[in-house]
Amino acid sequence: MIKFHILLQHENFFREMGIDPYLDIFGGLHAVEHALIGIMPLYALCDRHDIGGVSTPYHLDTEAASIFIYDGHAGGVGIAKSIALNMPKLWQAALILIGECPCTPEDGCPACIQSPKCGNNNKPLDKSAATVILLDLIQNGKIG
Repeated sequence: MIKFHILLQHENFFREMGIDPYLDIFGGLHAVEHALIGIMPLYALCDRHDIGGVSTPYHLDTEAASIFIYDGHAGGVGIAKSIALNMPKLWQAALILIGECPCTPEDGCPACIQSPKCGNNNKPLDKSAATVILLDLIQNGKIG
């Protein structure tokens, strides 16, 4: 399993960065999770259905907002482990994917942040918040 520790450690993160405080941190994390899973097949021999993920604005173990990406097969087949060293490249690719997609910033689309296998019916999602989160990951992200 890959864990991303995202330095969004408090609810005023967006406001303190001078960014719209109405961006949805839950939706942004969820959108980043989906975008990363969607592009992983470009970096590892897998299908997006081979990978699972979960995101949370605060996790007790990391004491920060976190995204967890894991092999979708019982016991794993090494997909998450094989991609761990390439995560900074995936963060960049996800930022480009989201930034260049012409769909609406609120809901996204299947080409960027919506997932056909989302257990939450692709709710909430926020492309603008995902962009801020990806920029933070690129600058400060920790893989652990």
